Amino acid sequence: MNIVSSSFGKDSTAMIHLLLENNIHIDKVMYFESGWDFPQMEDHIKLVVKNTGIDLVRIRYYRYFNELLKHYGWPHKSGGWCVRCKINTCLKYFRGAHGTCEFIGFTTDELKRTESSEMEKRKWPVRFPLIDYGFSEKDALNYCKSLGYHWDGLYDVFNRVSCFCCPKAGKKRIEKLKQYYPELYLRWKQMDNKALNPT
Repeated sequence: MNIVSSSFGKDSTAMIHLLLENNIHIDKVMYFESGWDFPQMEDHIKLVVKNTGIDLVRIRYYRYFNELLKHYGWPHKSGGWCVRCKINTCLKYFRGAHGTCEFIGFTTDELKRTESSEMEKRKWPVRFPLIDYGFSEKDALNYCKSLGYHWDGLYDVFNRVSCFCCPKAGKKRIEKLKQYYPELYLRWKQMDNKALNPT
């Protein structure tokens, strides 16, 4: 069974299309929902599903991130509880999917990530199609744009479009939120007021 791990950012979106173009069957596409995703991402996901016909599986941590924010505060910039919750949930899903080959959208810019301790925890086959096809992050974005994907302009503002309130992104992201997405900036401020340890 071929299962794609996808955030539906530029890299994993490019990976999905490259696999299908090369006649590699995709049984399922797994997407981890944090509840902190950019609202524009949902429209993008629906478009990818419409264009490809993929079988999308959405998974979540058993507690909402907003609840954990009140209990633990903002995750540490080096990783923190949010990353651990996501990794553990995803690994649990794959452990239960016997006979699986996992496809991950690392690019040629991320070769070191293929040898990380997190990769060693995987006891099933893992493939990195973008690296196999020689795709950098820039190549992935250009490829997605050639397919008509735009994320409603998110990549025109941000380098990465993971959680809109990602603490790893630093103050620049907050400044850009305030300038380009004031409604999300207001939401971040409300979350910060409720956090155990406000920034």
